[in-house]
Order: sequence, then C-alpha cells, then structure tokens
Amino acid sequence: RRRIAEQPLLAGVGARDPLEAKLIAQAGFDFVWSSGFAISASYGVPDASLISMTQVLEVTRSMADVIDIPIVADCDTGFGNAVNVIYAVRKFEDAGAAAICMEDKKFPKDTSLLPGGRQELVSISEFSGKVLAAVEARRNKDLVIIARTEALIAGLGHEEALARAQHYEEAGADCI
Repeated sequence: RRRIAEQPLLAGVGARDPLEAKLIAQAGFDFVWSSGFAISASYGVPDASLISMTQVLEVTRSMADVIDIPIVADCDTGFGNAVNVIYAVRKFEDAGAAAICMEDKKFPKDTSLLPGGRQELVSISEFSGKVLAAVEARRNKDLVIIARTEALIAGLGHEEALARAQHYEEAGADCI
C-alpha cells in the first residue's frame, strides 16, 4: 500500500516458484506476481482451476520466505464463492502476500489466453460480493485487494468493463 502511494507506476513479474521470485527481486522489480498461470504450467496443466488453492498458497508462502519485496497473489476467481474468498484472503495474508488479485470469471475458469476458451463472467453483484467479502476478511488493513475484470477478454466491450470496475471500486477494491 505504501509503494502504491509513493510511486505512480510499479513493475512486477510473474513467478512460478521461489527461485524465480528471488531472481525477480534481485533484478530490482517492485513486486512479484505469484502467477496462477505460471504455477499451473509448472505442474504441466492448463490455467483452468486445476491447481488447488492450497498448491498456489504453498508456492506463495515459499516465495515470501526468500524475498523481501511484496507479493501479489493471483487468487484466480477467489477459489469459489464469497465464503471461499474469506478463507483464501486469510490464508494468503498469513502466507505473506501483500495483495491478492481476483478476477470476475466463473469458477472453474479457462485461462484468458486460450483461443476460443470459455470466458464466462459472474454477475456484477456476485463479484462485488466477493470483493466485499475480501475487504471485510482481511485482518491487516495494508493488504491490497485487487479486482480484475475480464470483460474485454470476454468480448463484452469497454462500457461493460468500466461499469464492472466502478462497481468493484464501490465494493471496496483498492485497485482495478
């Protein structure tokens, strides 16, 4: 949160394991993205909700053990509904994440990079509820909640993306 306030632009790189996280930190980046896509790839499976929350959590925890820069945890869709989000936020917070990022896709999801993939989004109200659950679940008020809309990837256009972003901000997201 402090870095966001101090710098207008932060640069980070996605990592799949602690070694990559350490190399990213040593290269001078501002943060590491504990990447669901990269972690899935390291298991040899697509980024399609096949890797469990626990697997992503343990990789994130291992990264936090070896680096001193902030980690943004890619929490995909929040690993389910708002109840799952509450559990995930607390676990990732305890693991050392400085921020969590959730996207507004239906669970289970297909990666955004899959040509012809299933890019279905949940309703604005459902995802706003997940954002609110994340905001209320965090114990450390410095934990940054990032809401990611996939409206453009889903082909819904700029107006839908902006409307979703506005609702997610109103629900308490710190970043869109």
